[in-house]
Amino acid sequence: MTAIIDKRLFFSLTIAFIIATVVGTLAHETGHYFVAKYLGYDASINYGFTRWTLSSTGQAPNASDNFWITLGGTLSTILTGTIGLVLIFLFYQSYSDVKRLSSGQWFLIFVTLFWLRQTANFLVWVGSYLITGKFSQRGDEVKLALYAQLPEWSISALTAIIGAMTLAIVIFKLVPKIQRLTFVSSGLAGGISGYFIWLVLFGKYIMP
Repeated sequence: MTAIIDKRLFFSLTIAFIIATVVGTLAHETGHYFVAKYLGYDASINYGFTRWTLSSTGQAPNASDNFWITLGGTLSTILTGTIGLVLIFLFYQSYSDVKRLSSGQWFLIFVTLFWLRQTANFLVWVGSYLITGKFSQRGDEVKLALYAQLPEWSISALTAIIGAMTLAIVIFKLVPKIQRLTFVSSGLAGGISGYFIWLVLFGKYIMP
């Protein structure tokens, strides 16, 4: 059977990917925020990043606290994706018996795809190097590696590989063949649109 795009599903999944991009970004930043607050720092979240400044005693963040606060965001993303993956494995049989996924099954897939942030960030990091000729040190995973005195690519590459493996499981083991092309195309459309809608166009006005 020739794969075709289901227009109705494409629209629904594209909207879902846009929403997931926004929710995933804010959930990641919330991880930073909660750790910063737990450690006693004045913290705030805006549309794309978290600020933490002086502690309640007037102390500036030290290297150890910066490490844990940075880790908080990454762990928030990874743990969410891992929870989704575990739930999918628990209900795996229900995915193998259907030709079209239900809303609940799609929901678990989108939770699992929180892991995709790791792969996307790594690809952007490598792409930035190809354009500028130098590796950025702004990403959380790069910062964590530097804090831990590891190669700057190590954490980013490892988590990117896990993210890519998770995506492969979703595409080839969970999404029925008849829906795969629609899923992949809506993922590209929704992911890119969500990035520009939230991080470029409107996020800065909604959560400055």
